[in-house]
Amino acid sequence: MKRNTRKQTKAEEKKPLRPAHRQRLQDRVNTFFEQKQHSLAVLSILLSALMSILLFDIKVSLSGDDSDYIIGAHNFWHHFTFPSGHGAVLYQMILSPFVGLFGMNLFLLKSLSAIFAIGAVWLFYKSFRECIPAAVLMPSLLLVSICAYVFFYASHTYSEMFFMLMQGLFVYYFARYFLVKDDVVYHLKTDWRKYLLLASLILGVVLARPIGYGILGVVILFFAIRQRWKDLLYLFAASLCVFALYKSFKLILWPGSSETLNFSTFFLKDPYNPALGMEDFPSLVKRFTQNSQVYLSAFLFQFMGLIPDTHSSMFTTSTARTLAIYILYAGCLALAFKRNNALLFAGIYAGVMNFASFIALQSNWGQDRLIMIYYPFILLFFLGGIWYLFRIKALQKAFFIYPILLLTLCVGTLTTTKGRVEQHLPVLQQNLLGDKLYGYTPDWVNFIKGSQWAAKNLDKDAVIVSRKPTMSKVYTGRDFTVTQTVLPVPIDTLASLPARIADDEILLVMDMSKGLFVGESVRYIVTYVRGTLKFSINGTETVGVCVYAFRKDDVGERLQYLEEHQMAYTFDLNDLIAQCRRMESFRIYDPDIMVRYLEDTGIDYLLLPQLRVYPTVRTGDYINDVHRYREFISFKYQGLFRTIHTIGKEEPCEIVEFIH
Repeated sequence: MKRNTRKQTKAEEKKPLRPAHRQRLQDRVNTFFEQKQHSLAVLSILLSALMSILLFDIKVSLSGDDSDYIIGAHNFWHHFTFPSGHGAVLYQMILSPFVGLFGMNLFLLKSLSAIFAIGAVWLFYKSFRECIPAAVLMPSLLLVSICAYVFFYASHTYSEMFFMLMQGLFVYYFARYFLVKDDVVYHLKTDWRKYLLLASLILGVVLARPIGYGILGVVILFFAIRQRWKDLLYLFAASLCVFALYKSFKLILWPGSSETLNFSTFFLKDPYNPALGMEDFPSLVKRFTQNSQVYLSAFLFQFMGLIPDTHSSMFTTSTARTLAIYILYAGCLALAFKRNNALLFAGIYAGVMNFASFIALQSNWGQDRLIMIYYPFILLFFLGGIWYLFRIKALQKAFFIYPILLLTLCVGTLTTTKGRVEQHLPVLQQNLLGDKLYGYTPDWVNFIKGSQWAAKNLDKDAVIVSRKPTMSKVYTGRDFTVTQTVLPVPIDTLASLPARIADDEILLVMDMSKGLFVGESVRYIVTYVRGTLKFSINGTETVGVCVYAFRKDDVGERLQYLEEHQMAYTFDLNDLIAQCRRMESFRIYDPDIMVRYLEDTGIDYLLLPQLRVYPTVRTGDYINDVHRYREFISFKYQGLFRTIHTIGKEEPCEIVEFIH
């Protein structure tokens, strides 16, 4: 096997050093960082700890994922339930003894994330300190240590920090035995433990987050590029053994547990409506393009402080910035290929893991945390590529650009961090003074208080629906449940409706934007979800229609009402079906199925909070899936729901009883 990179590095080390005053600026800069390397590494750890404190948040997040992990850990400890939720299996197992012994102590559980974050920073340094120029590694380490986007998650019970720790352990081990010792040839007979341990670490990353499967692609690609076929073969065999052992162990202990990862779900057009089918190749290309713009031109540039921090989910994408990142990536890959093995590995790692994410993630799921976990490798790779660019003889005199770039990134990152810290400190202060809900917007305050009221005042055996059941449990200690708000009806079922109505009935399709007829004549409600096409009822565009089966004797009175109020309608059900088949995304609801679901699952109460669509802006729009569930049932059956209590006057949370 070829080991050219390491031999070249050793040859360079044998060259006599120039006197300090005659060294090139690039060499003097690298010498400075080498001499200060240990001190800067300690400083990065201290900065990481400081950032974890300044951005510490004792509340759970609005997404509910962190609450899910806490409840998953609770169920694993107390009921030995396999923690398959969101795929972070190992993280929930690690949390479980802390939840089991100390309860849902948010301060303790969030402090674990801070420890994981600091450990990840230290492992990043240890992994590359022997194989990446100090003038590249240390600035990367320091920039990560002051990045608010990273340490925002250091006080959340998300799986990101644990994933970064497991990722760090894998990279550290890989760097120690397969990068730094690149000129060593291992033999299966004597070194089989190295491959088994490496495969075990890969499994650990996979169990931290399912995207960890991408690491197999990283290693395969790296070994193939370096023509290390024996390493590839040995690791493949070790991985088969380790993963088979894990699957067997899981099957014995949790025979009925669901899989943590179903690859097919990633390729659904709508994961909440499987009836819409799978993505085709053009739509996957579109998804990849849209995700590239969101994660590279928006989030990545915000991480580096090169564009303003929006402090919200609102961000601006740029095709030009996206193309610039891809061009820079290709250039850095070419520069690293023959110059630095470790830098090449970092580039392959960042590229493969992000590529897998951009293909797997729905384009409307844009969240900074999904690329943040790879930010250290992205930053290291780009700075390393630029560093080696200025090693080219013709560009050596332009090296002064590199320190300017570092200064720009430092100032931009600090500016963003300063803004986030200043915004967060008053919230942290009030939380520590006893107001545990301070910092939530009124809609979320009312939701949590509504959960607390329901937990205290409703019968202990009552089944209560919550928009965020695990979040409700974290703040009350009581179990809540979630209703399946989307029970989609297949388009073929709607198409078969004419054959299923009585001879004395007639079908009518009506625009529901101006009102509708309430009663048992309602058969289906069809709503637009997204896309460029909307429903058209006799030339009137609408996002929702109602399908009725009226008695023919009653239809004349109905039509007179519709004409008087200028409400669009049609008797042509086939036209509606044809429109649905052309639409990108739609849903068909059957009130009878929805009522039967509530009865079969034994649901007694529903929490109906008005949670904002845009968390930081009150527009009047709120997440209304549970509200619509009640509303769609009420279109057909009135009197099945009764409001028994309301928390808050603005953006309230209703507690509603379902009357069986």
